[in-house]
Amino acid sequence: MLKILQRPNQPHLRILLISMVLATAMAGAFLGVHLLGTASYDVEGLSLNMSIKPGWHGETIIHLAPLGTISAATHATPLVFRIQLQYIGTDLAEKILSPQGDGLSFLTNLRENLPRHLHGFVWRQLGVAFAGALALVIVLWRPRFRHAIGAAVFGTLVFAALLGCGLKTYDFQAFREPHYTGVISLATEIIPEPDELLKRLDEMEDQTHLLVGNIRQLFSSVNSLSILGNPEQEDDTVKVLLVSDLQSNPVGVEFIQALARHFRVDLVIDAGDLTDLGTPLETQLTEGLANIDLPYVFVPGNHDSAETIAFVDSMNNSIILDGQVVKVNGLNIFGSADPLSSRTEVSTDPTEWNRLLDQQAQGLLQNPPQQEVDLVVVHNPRVARKLAGTYPLIVTGHTHQQSIEFTEDAVLLNPGSSGAAGVRGLYTDQVVPYSAIILYIRPGQGPTAADTIKYDPLSDRFYIERKMLQSNAPTPVNGADQPLASAY
Repeated sequence: MLKILQRPNQPHLRILLISMVLATAMAGAFLGVHLLGTASYDVEGLSLNMSIKPGWHGETIIHLAPLGTISAATHATPLVFRIQLQYIGTDLAEKILSPQGDGLSFLTNLRENLPRHLHGFVWRQLGVAFAGALALVIVLWRPRFRHAIGAAVFGTLVFAALLGCGLKTYDFQAFREPHYTGVISLATEIIPEPDELLKRLDEMEDQTHLLVGNIRQLFSSVNSLSILGNPEQEDDTVKVLLVSDLQSNPVGVEFIQALARHFRVDLVIDAGDLTDLGTPLETQLTEGLANIDLPYVFVPGNHDSAETIAFVDSMNNSIILDGQVVKVNGLNIFGSADPLSSRTEVSTDPTEWNRLLDQQAQGLLQNPPQQEVDLVVVHNPRVARKLAGTYPLIVTGHTHQQSIEFTEDAVLLNPGSSGAAGVRGLYTDQVVPYSAIILYIRPGQGPTAADTIKYDPLSDRFYIERKMLQSNAPTPVNGADQPLASAY
């Protein structure tokens, strides 16, 4: 390289070589920013990853895992600004959700504190741009060190000019017309305008108080039906509230609390999917369950996560089943978590998922407990049906469809969805009933009856049916049973 630079009769070669070196420096600057420029910051309770990548046009992309991305054409230079939300702190989540505090005040603090982090971020980009330019020039051309430094400075200045132009032309108003990808692309369809959302939240609160009052009225009605017989007449009968698929719905929490209180159950069994995506923010919507002063037996579902399980574990009187037998109120309860509850995703390839479920069932069959079991709890009905020949009473969930299924050797109970359509049901007009089952069972002797309960928010009615479950009782015919009681 030096020989070419020193040849006075070949200026065109010198110009070409200098141009190639400078082009290498520019490429190295962008390569350094691409590989080493990502930085993490904690801003007002938000954990953010920020980076700059080369692109065909200037845009900002905000990653909201696992929901998808929001992007907008925000500036004039071919740089892509990427911001990835890693975590929302519990203090910030509590501030946003708290009805007493100003949930939006953190935005003002964020806008005031973010520039301090941006200054450090910009200097970091310039530093890695210089390092990348210097390294690539030295590796490819092996020039004198002062020439390499000069080329690196040039590459850094070019990047700095593009970055400065991008910041100078940055338009925050571009996010008025954003582009969505992933699940979040449904947001504009499922989430109403703020005034509509507040209206629906007010309606939800009114419905919650009405729900509790109707359960009280329904309980009085059921008590008056003495001609039906009372499965609680035996002193050793245990009354179990079966719930499942709450999926972060706060009205569902009130539903479960009201049933537990007014029907005076002895314990609660939850067949999983307490949350929708397993995030800490969703878990906060279910904190009212901690106020239930009863044993709470929980089997994690495919929508639950390590954070969900940790929350349940922190509740008083909670018991998490994952392959062991526990004794609660004289009942031996055996259960196993859904195989996806230990993973970060809530779903997977159907073939792979079925293989994992079959593996779960096979493991429960090959390693049976040493003691007698009164009932088994698993989240997925596919596993429940494989256990039906071995265990006579199995509680399951997942389908959001309430059912009592009789096989030749077992009874399968699915309480349906105790959270209706989940927290997303607050934003849509989809009608899914809140449902649960109250099971009457004598330890060591089996179940005697089950009350299936549904609350239809559209008609504002409760329905309750009683099904006898003794081995000598006739098998109910679907559709033949009439409700024991209903309440407006």
